[in-house]
Amino acid sequence: MHRPTDNLRADHVLTAQGLAVLVGIGGHVRAGGPFPAADCAMALRFLREFVLAVHLRKEIELVCPAVAMRGDDRAAELVGELMRLHEEVGELIHSLILFWVPVDDLTAEERAVFADTCEAVAARLARMQQLEETQLFPACDASIPADDQLDWIDRFGQLEQERGPRTIWAQRLAPLLLQWRIGSQ
Repeated sequence: MHRPTDNLRADHVLTAQGLAVLVGIGGHVRAGGPFPAADCAMALRFLREFVLAVHLRKEIELVCPAVAMRGDDRAAELVGELMRLHEEVGELIHSLILFWVPVDDLTAEERAVFADTCEAVAARLARMQQLEETQLFPACDASIPADDQLDWIDRFGQLEQERGPRTIWAQRLAPLLLQWRIGSQ
């Protein structure tokens, strides 16, 4: 049976790719390169439309409450930590979206703050993914009966249809991934 946690793990792979793009752009900007407005806009759109509005909603609306209710005290504490990280990630992403759509070139200070914020988003999301994959998902698989998870895959699909499925976002990110993770940084 395809478990909902498998779906979330696949989201994590794509999210890591998007974060690699963001960190690559941040490093480029920190080093004094011209601000790649179009690439940055696509990376930020991915964070807003897929990571926040799809992936994290899957976890926050379905998985976390179920694990908090059915798991032990340690699982409930984990959910609290993940909720705190979710808030931080949301605030950092929103700050990037609101403040980093430059009209002119960035000052040295703006470049540093932009790159620091990109790195902070990536670090927080990486920490969330590590906690989820090593603790939350195993707790979910162990404590939530499969029957209780039957509608989750359908709900996950509905969320993806609202903002774009993982496959579409992977296609959109592919050229950026080559440019900013592997290519000219």
